[in-house]
Formats: sequence, structure tokens, C-alpha cells
Amino acid sequence: MCTNSLSFQSEKESVPYAFKSIKQRWVRRAMGPEDVISFSGGEPTIHPEFFEIIHWFRAEYPKRTIVVVSNGRMFSYLQFTRNILKISNILFEVALHGYDEKSHDSVTRAPGSFRQTVQGIHHILRHKKASQELEIRIVVTKLTYKHLGKILSFVEKEFGAQKIRDIALIFIEMEGQAQDNARVVGISYEKVKKYIESAVHDWSSSFRELRLLHFPLCTIPQILWPYAWRTLREEEVTFLSRCASCLMKKYCLGIHKDYISIMGKGEFKPVRNMKKKIEKGISFYKPIKSISRG
Repeated sequence: MCTNSLSFQSEKESVPYAFKSIKQRWVRRAMGPEDVISFSGGEPTIHPEFFEIIHWFRAEYPKRTIVVVSNGRMFSYLQFTRNILKISNILFEVALHGYDEKSHDSVTRAPGSFRQTVQGIHHILRHKKASQELEIRIVVTKLTYKHLGKILSFVEKEFGAQKIRDIALIFIEMEGQAQDNARVVGISYEKVKKYIESAVHDWSSSFRELRLLHFPLCTIPQILWPYAWRTLREEEVTFLSRCASCLMKKYCLGIHKDYISIMGKGEFKPVRNMKKKIEKGISFYKPIKSISRG
């Protein structure tokens, strides 16, 4: 379900990601106050020049948060974890796809990956400093949506809920290999709705923070709107013509373009009646802070 296509793994595709190429192509650009330096993939931690690249960006942007989006497996090697924890102001976003070896490894298709990811999370939590944080990400797909409660229960018992900065429930992006395998991993917002509501209801008070990523507001109950974050790039999303009449459009993420092409657009309905009061969120990324009776 990687959002990159299979061709991403080719030698030709990898050339622009060599450290030399990055330094040659990188141009300092204007950054907003909330912008971060994010390393994703594929899997960034297996890049042969990973540490050279990440140290270079830390030197270039000493005050910016560095984000590493990872499957967590390299962190099972303690020395690797100790090396990366020499970098301050860093956030690790580690994906967990199941509540045991069978459920997780059936998604990754890599035997032993659950054990490595769990060990990696433990290493980060045991050795991180105050300026270093961990987010655990659960991607909502056809393979995982019925198990959200079990995964969250495992996380709480295994790691301790208060040690983790936040839990992110992320609706799958239907692009790249996820699009190629849509019959296996694809799911509609309508089908996951009750499981998302149950997960937030049962677990939001257990963790320091619970976030919903990639959810247009009309696909989740109003009570969950304060948990919704906007994290997709502007070019990845769109609004339907019917969205023009939605009272919540200015707060909404929009709809991933590839979702519409695969799953259709029938389930998206504009909010035309809003009797509750919206308290604006802390930023563009978290558009709604709270909802109360008007």
C-alpha cells in the first residue's frame, strides 16, 4: 500500500535522492512558522547516506523540527537508535499495522517486521530526550479498519499511552501501490465510519492526543471534527461542485483526488445545517479546536 509506484524502487528513480543530488538541487525556500523538514520514503532509514543527509539538514535548519516517517524496523538496532537520537528536535512517525505478529506482518508481507517495529518503538521511548517525540501511525485500510480497538489496546499495554506524543489514525491514500492493490486494501469512508467513531470514543482519553488524518469532515460525525487534521498537500485534494454549498468547507481537508477515481463521490454530502458553535483551531493544520451548542 505504499503511496509510491513500484517504479520508485528503480535505479533511475533513485538518482535524485542521492546525497550529492539533494545538495545540488536543494534551494533555500521561504518556510512558514509551522513547516518542518520531513523524511519519508519508501523507507528513509535504509538510505545508504541517511545520516549524512539528516545531519546536513539539521545544520542548514538548526531550529526546524525534523520528522522521520518510518516503519520503525531500523530502530530495533540499538546503536542506530542511539545515533539518530544525537539529533535534537526530532519527531519519529512510526507505522504499526496490527496488534500481533500475524495481523501486522500480513500487511507488511515481511516476516518478523512486527517484532522489529515493536522493539524499535521501545528503543526510541527508552532513550529519547525531551526534544524528541514519537507518533504511532495506524493506516486505516480494508485490512486494518476492524482491528483499530485491538491495535490501540496493544499500544497502551505495550508502550504506555502517556509516553507517546500522539496516535494518528490515517485513512489510506489511494495512490501508487495502494491504487494498484485497491481490491486488497481499498475501503470507503462509509464502511470505516463506525469503527473510527468507536476508536475515538473508547481511546481518546487514554492517549495524550489522538488525530484523524485524511478525513473530509462530512465523512465523520460532527463530534469528531476537533480530532481532524489537514496534512495532505493542496495538489492532492479537490472539492466537488456540491462542496461549494457546505458550511464547513473552510475547515475541511477536501477529498483525495485518487479516492474519487477509485471509490466514487456519492458519499460526500455538504453540511447545510449547522446549529453548533465552532471554535477555530490553533492553525491551518488543526482547523477546529472544539464544537459546542450554539
